[in-house]
Order: sequence, then structure tokens, then C-alpha cells
Amino acid sequence: MFFNTLRVVFWTFSCYNIPMNETNFSAPIPRTPEQIHARERFWQILLPLILVCVLLTVGFTFLLLYSTELGSSTQSLAAAALVAIALPLMLLSLVFLLVLVALITGAGKASAWLPGAGAQVLAVFRSINARAQSGSRALLKPLMTIGQKSAELQFLSARLRSRFTKGKVR
Repeated sequence: MFFNTLRVVFWTFSCYNIPMNETNFSAPIPRTPEQIHARERFWQILLPLILVCVLLTVGFTFLLLYSTELGSSTQSLAAAALVAIALPLMLLSLVFLLVLVALITGAGKASAWLPGAGAQVLAVFRSINARAQSGSRALLKPLMTIGQKSAELQFLSARLRSRFTKGKVR
């Protein structure tokens, strides 16, 4: 009897027995796979890469600025010179990296309209090729005729020469 009473009390005050209240929060907006990929690309590739570049730049700068033996030995001057050379190269390579990322992104966005534009470009190049071939044929036709006639004349002159000089020894 005691356990039945305890069970009734438990069910009365249990959190599983209370219906959930509706909240003002709306359901999350479903994202497309492209949006999910873009978000993952930023958080998993670009942000760590940028952070590493910034941390390396800051580290090299602190190494250059806070070197305690900057003027005392050749080795420390060489290390400082290396850092002074490496910093601009790293910053320049970071700019090139950003340009490369922009080109890749642009190529990805251009791939949507690229097949249609590619077909139009191919049609233009084919028409240019056809016109160039017909123009070159028109230009070469008289030259080919002259070459053919000169070859025929050389053949005739060789035949005549061979007939006239048949019995003679040179």
C-alpha cells in the first residue's frame, strides 16, 4: 500500500507527467548542402589557416623585436635578418592565398553558367575556324594552280629533253 501511494505521488510530481509548454522559438531553418559545406569550409579550413598565419606572423615579429642579443653576435643578427626577410614573404603569400581562394570561389560560381557560355564560345570558334579555312583555300587556290602548271611544264620539258638527247652521251 505504501508503494502504491509513493508511485501515485511520484507520477503526480514527475517531470515526465507534465506536458511541454510551447516556446516562441521557431524551428531551425533547414540549410542546403552547399550552405552547410560553405560553413564547414570556413570553420574547418579557412579560419584555422588564417589563425596559424596570424600567429606565425605575430611570433616572428616578437622574435625580431624582443631578441635580447640583437647586436652582440652574428648568429642573432642572421636570425633577425631571416625573420625580416620571412615576414614580408609570409604576408605576400597570404595575399596570394586570398587571391587564390577568390579565384576558386569565382570559378565555383562561374560553373553554373559555364556550360551554356562554353557552348556559345565553341560555336564562335568553330565559325572562325570555318571562315579561316575557306579564306585560306581561296588564297591558296591560285598558288596551287601555278605550282601545278609549273610542275606540268617541268615534266614536259624533261620528256622533251629526254627525247632529244636519247642517243647522245653527255
